[in-house]
Amino acid sequence: MKNILLIIFIFNFFSVKAQDDDNKLDGNEFVGRWDLGLNFGVYLPSNYYAKFYNGSEENVNKMSYVFGNKYWYEDIKRELNASDTVFVRELPGNMCYNAAFQVGIYLRRTFDNYLGFSLQFDYSKLTAADVYTLEVDPYLIGREPDIRIYNIWGVEERVNIDILMSKYFKTKNPLIIPFFEAGLNITSTKVQEHKIKVENLEYSLIDVYLNGSYVPNAPQTTYEIYQGGMAMGFSVAGGIKLQFSKQLSFDPGFRVYFQNINLERYDLMKPAYSIFFRLSLADFFSSYE
Repeated sequence: MKNILLIIFIFNFFSVKAQDDDNKLDGNEFVGRWDLGLNFGVYLPSNYYAKFYNGSEENVNKMSYVFGNKYWYEDIKRELNASDTVFVRELPGNMCYNAAFQVGIYLRRTFDNYLGFSLQFDYSKLTAADVYTLEVDPYLIGREPDIRIYNIWGVEERVNIDILMSKYFKTKNPLIIPFFEAGLNITSTKVQEHKIKVENLEYSLIDVYLNGSYVPNAPQTTYEIYQGGMAMGFSVAGGIKLQFSKQLSFDPGFRVYFQNINLERYDLMKPAYSIFFRLSLADFFSSYE
């Protein structure tokens, strides 16, 4: 709440300073009334939410879902040539997201005094990955159990929707225009897959049998499981609008998100970051004399 009040204060401060004739838009300005743009960038999410994919018993997707199924367990033993037991020795200790490409669209309405409102949609496909270990009793009797390392990963789609109040700042050079924007962030998340690998075998940790159990060659109903959802936070960003002409600009910037991500058990607000650039087309919908 304090952060939101601070954002409101900043905008009020600059809008009061901007209430003069010099800040009214006219046909000679290098800022359009309407801007339509494409966003491109790199999205750096918080690794706090990557723990959703570590397979622990506290999570909705568990390692025991696979290793607790006697048919899958026997398949794994055969794959590993284990003579006795196979069990998970260590869960992932450093589950983290890879930096992801971000692409989206942007629409801005600018008023006199260089204040404006904007709406943008940015899409990213994220992968969280790490390794886990199995302890295996080998096929040859008399040998010590060995420890093997295998991959675990999760893939999700994330859409960031930002409803923003924005401010351009005049400079002596009309081709270089700093900007600041802040407002509401709505994040939509959908888990695409969550899997582990054991040699040549792959298993999903998502329970598509709804607490049932896999039985080979048996007629069973599987369900499409939706994991994720929408959550709210806010974002702030700053950058520079570099005007190539009155119609076209290149806008590099840096954004900080304070997000809730709707993944079960991980409900704290955490920061995420985006380094972006925007190709913006001014007055796409209308022209002004």
